[in-house]
Amino acid sequence: MIKQLIISNSIKTIRSYYPNYDNEQIERIKYGLESIYLSITKLIVILLISVLLNIFKETIIVLLLFNLLRTTGFGIHASKSWMCWISSVPTFIGIPLLCKYINIPLYILITIACLSLLIFILFAPADTIKRPLIRKKKRIMYKIATIIIGIVYLILIIFLDNMFIKNALSLSMLIEAILICPLTYKLFNMPFNNYKNYKL
Repeated sequence: MIKQLIISNSIKTIRSYYPNYDNEQIERIKYGLESIYLSITKLIVILLISVLLNIFKETIIVLLLFNLLRTTGFGIHASKSWMCWISSVPTFIGIPLLCKYINIPLYILITIACLSLLIFILFAPADTIKRPLIRKKKRIMYKIATIIIGIVYLILIIFLDNMFIKNALSLSMLIEAILICPLTYKLFNMPFNNYKNYKL
């Protein structure tokens, strides 16, 4: 596979420059490289489909709005790459289509945003077993940042006139809220609050 070839060659190069790296450090780097490869290839496919469906601009906006929240709120990751594909591609093609063509009533958008914000307050940031958020100070900073972004999104939903942007803001909050909710972790049999397994 192309992915394995790229990653194995990258690891060999890293080992040649940093021979003192132990197996744990190499595994972390490998995980990071796999994530980057998956993200890039998935993004290319999503954008190509969006061009075919004439929603390229809308898809870019939804991705930006969602990833801003994802950067601070984190959340669950699929355990297998194929699971990531079958969840991400329909979501990031379907949501822009929905935002573009469906006029969702304002009270529903505000309700979604308020419930999502409550979930941010309660559960953000949500880590994973491979990326535990061990430092308490960082967790607090990420939580505050996620809440602030959520509040800004809610204000924009209330006061903006653009239907698509209002929809995109609200549904981006909903996706992130789902990804950090403990029930989602439980549904996929993944551990929540992984930082608790570490002692500083």
